[in-house]
Amino acid sequence: MNKKLIKFFKITSLLVVTLYLGICTLLFLNQDNLLFHPKPLSKTDVIKILNTNPDFDTLSFVMIDNVKISLYVSKDSLGSKLPLLIYFGGNAEEVSHIMEKKFYFKNFKFVLVNYRNFGLSEGKISEKNMFSDALEIYDKLKLRNDIDSENINVIGRSIGTGVATYLSCQRNIKSTVLITPYESMIDVAQEKYPFVPIGWLIKHPFNSKQYALSVNSKMLAVISKNDVVIPKQHAYNLIKAWKGKVVSKEYEDDHSSIMQNEACWNLISEFISH
Repeated sequence: MNKKLIKFFKITSLLVVTLYLGICTLLFLNQDNLLFHPKPLSKTDVIKILNTNPDFDTLSFVMIDNVKISLYVSKDSLGSKLPLLIYFGGNAEEVSHIMEKKFYFKNFKFVLVNYRNFGLSEGKISEKNMFSDALEIYDKLKLRNDIDSENINVIGRSIGTGVATYLSCQRNIKSTVLITPYESMIDVAQEKYPFVPIGWLIKHPFNSKQYALSVNSKMLAVISKNDVVIPKQHAYNLIKAWKGKVVSKEYEDDHSSIMQNEACWNLISEFISH
């Protein structure tokens, strides 16, 4: 073979390898920014939110690493212990907008969790502290006098389905509701970047299919038929792994519009009430 041609192939191969490694390095270093989109609020912002939602208040817990996590909690005056419903949102979701869904859960204590650096919560978000915070929040809420500790339920949406699944694996959860769920972040990311060894690079795998294998409680999977963020096959892959009873329902929605689907919320309300 011509020496010039050999040299050309060597240089071309080197450039391709260098470019590929550069892409992998960029994805590895930038994955937190790709995955998490914090939405911090000021105290003034939160006061305005509560003024328009008088049925809620804030509640703060200090985690084991001394980071303060802020929740929204419904004000209920029934004078008895209530079932608890905990909500974990998506990766760009400051959860105050879910206050309007309290209408569907009138006889529940409704708690909305803002991850680290969302709302008034402090710290930096990661899979590790999302999981550990969920356990601590559960343990602290369970001790409250207004909570029926034998009737704790959880809703997770999008990335929050990974948190809800992990919590259901580790604690006694009566009902788990997963809105646009996935089996693992590795599988979702691998589909989007098929040429990259995601399993080697990812720091936040959210391996729900592993945790689902040991969850005995019932689960409702709410699936968006036209979801391009988390295509619906990922939900069905998780369903296959879930040990307990599973109910699933598809809606003609995308990843975002499903949150405004009244039929969806009526189904969730019925599911956790039985």
